[in-house]
Amino acid sequence: MARREADDGSMTLGRMLFSPKGRIPRFDALFCCACLWTMLAAAALVWSGWVLAYYHNDLAASMQPAPWLFLAALVLPTAWMIACVLAKRCHDRDRSAWFLLLALIPVVNLWPMVELVFLRGTRAANRFGPEPEGMASQWRAANEDR
Repeated sequence: MARREADDGSMTLGRMLFSPKGRIPRFDALFCCACLWTMLAAAALVWSGWVLAYYHNDLAASMQPAPWLFLAALVLPTAWMIACVLAKRCHDRDRSAWFLLLALIPVVNLWPMVELVFLRGTRAANRFGPEPEGMASQWRAANEDR
């Protein structure tokens, strides 16, 4: 018999990065996306430097697709993780994750950016789950006594 986890709203790192279900507060989502983008940019920078050094700065030889497959293999899972975090952020604003598709339309893409980056999430439980308790609220609670 399969064991079923209780959906108590707790957010593990694996659940945050690999599952589009649930809610995540604004600070946690922005921090997570910034970390993922930074790690991807650092990996791309290091890998590009290694490829150019390996081919002794011969741009024609380094533009073959084989050396860049590793980088493509990093981009796909990172894109999935960022999409999962942003889907949770949409859920915190009481929107479906389909709302992210508006980010693909020029000029209209400002709307999802403003809503997901600058506006606070729903203050109570919504159709996607209970109000999340993020890192910022945990820090405030821990430092309230002092």
